[in-house]
Amino acid sequence: MDVKPTQEAVEAWLGVVNGEFHYKSACDGVFDKKYHPALRMIFSRLHKDGVIEPVGKRDGVYRLIENQAQPIDWQDYEAHADSGLILPFDLRKYVFIYPDSTVVIAGSKSSGKTGWLYRCVALNMLGKRKVKLLTNMEGGIGMLKDRFSAMDIEIPRPAPFDVIPVFDHFHDYIKDSATLYVIDYIDCPDGESFYKIGSYVQKIDQKLQGLNSLAVIGLQKPVGRDTAFGGEQTLKAAALYLAIDTGKLKIVDAKVPVNKKLHPKNMQFSFNYEEEGTKFIDIEPFWGV
Repeated sequence: MDVKPTQEAVEAWLGVVNGEFHYKSACDGVFDKKYHPALRMIFSRLHKDGVIEPVGKRDGVYRLIENQAQPIDWQDYEAHADSGLILPFDLRKYVFIYPDSTVVIAGSKSSGKTGWLYRCVALNMLGKRKVKLLTNMEGGIGMLKDRFSAMDIEIPRPAPFDVIPVFDHFHDYIKDSATLYVIDYIDCPDGESFYKIGSYVQKIDQKLQGLNSLAVIGLQKPVGRDTAFGGEQTLKAAALYLAIDTGKLKIVDAKVPVNKKLHPKNMQFSFNYEEEGTKFIDIEPFWGV
């Protein structure tokens, strides 16, 4: 069918599109290439009207200008509202977490990061929030089932949380209110553009605002370094940033300490783990290297 582009159709498509896009992809690319000049004219008008703006160095790439934000009623917001988030290692004894917050755990390979994230799912599954595990399924369904089955926290049947396979654009899935999103883990599909990871974390944090939801995000990091691939840009949005290596968990940064006189930044915990890496034992807090 020969479909001709109209500005009305393009504007309707812009109402549901996310991120950056090329004008040729308008309406999911339904228009024949003979209409690309007409599409370019439509996008030129939308740019002139302040609806979109060009981005990047590549010609024809745009983003929607987000100017629909409304003023917030911050004075009626409950003071010192606690998220109720439960974290392994009794970390909530040291760190206050507001609603609409992001927690990041950066882990080196085989350090226990996935087990820590799964434990976070289990600790919160019967709470006030829905729990969704967004996972890239590294290791497959079998490994995921074995780890949850081996946990010392019993998982009811059916499980009171959702497991959703996600491989990219995790922020697209942050939609629901009163939900804990546990993300295992954000990687770069091409294995090279690690500089983008910080922006991925920020996009997730931005989608949380006003939802009374939370995100706990797993990232990969080099052994012995505190920050994930993506560097210090991955620190910006996190209310709590953790680094985990074999046998050691570190609080890299915490925006709000429970005890104002004792900030937990650089506090560490030694540990061992067993039962498919989902049970942490011999946990001992310490300061120093």
